[in-house]
Amino acid sequence: MAGPIISVVGGLNMDLFMETDRMPGIGESVDSRSLSMFPGGKGANTAIAAHRASHSKPRGDTKGGSDEGSIRVFMNGAVGSDSFGGLLKAKLKGEGIDISGVSTIDNERSGTCVVIVETELGDSRNIGYEGANLKWALPDPNSVGCLAGGARPDLVVAHLGVRREEVGRVLALARQNGVDTLLNPAPATSLDRSTYQNVTHLVLNETEAALLSGRDRDRLHSPTGWQEVAQDFIRSGVTNVVLTLGARGAYYSTIGGERGLVKAEESISVVDTTGAGDTFVGNYAAECTRQRQLGECDISKAIARACKAAARTIGRLGAQEAIPWADEIDR
Repeated sequence: MAGPIISVVGGLNMDLFMETDRMPGIGESVDSRSLSMFPGGKGANTAIAAHRASHSKPRGDTKGGSDEGSIRVFMNGAVGSDSFGGLLKAKLKGEGIDISGVSTIDNERSGTCVVIVETELGDSRNIGYEGANLKWALPDPNSVGCLAGGARPDLVVAHLGVRREEVGRVLALARQNGVDTLLNPAPATSLDRSTYQNVTHLVLNETEAALLSGRDRDRLHSPTGWQEVAQDFIRSGVTNVVLTLGARGAYYSTIGGERGLVKAEESISVVDTTGAGDTFVGNYAAECTRQRQLGECDISKAIARACKAAARTIGRLGAQEAIPWADEIDR
């Protein structure tokens, strides 16, 4: 039996990683310990995370994409006609992601991101070039099936790695057709307030919450601050708000009045935080989809599994390569 479908809309990038003992100051140059190249992009990372969330790690010649009833993931985005574009599509296809919704834009470069990792703390800083990502457009404004190869998705996940106008169209189209939506507003940018009326799940961090709500970030460090900002979005039309808090876990609030803090995993060795947020979003999306198929609705359970998955990610270098499989999360 075919499994449920998650359609992801977002960016695809090639990430160039450099490890350094410390970040350079203004006008200063420092040497990098290493240089690595990994496929990335928030949309692509989330698609892989959602797929792996319901598949065990491949063993030998087996693939992690043939489990009966497991979640099927469709990626929607754009790459350039350069060498990076071919590599990005091949990586997703090899992971078991349907890439029929990934366009190749002629005479354009693929999105590229330089990631500098400070080895002592595991913190990272990114500089990105969006390239072809900004050329993606909704293929058919009248059919939500265009995001899933003609099938009806069970959940549409959107990032702001493509033009926000297109994200708005995607969310509106999904809700008009009774399909649940998840918005992760990253990279953060201002949004039309009407966008939130089409969002079932809003998953964002403290920086994004402060920017989009207009609140002072320093006031978002307590349960009172978390609840206040969550209510801002709920009043704007969001059904469920999940505020990710790094090492503290995640706070949630729903239109039905549920709220609470789900603590993060403890005693985690931090190697690289890149991709942790995307892993959280992909696993949260997969768990919400699984629950809906079973007629369940436990947002705290979905957050708890997403926290476990994100904890596995930060213990490894890279984004997609560090994303855990289902058996690695649950062991």
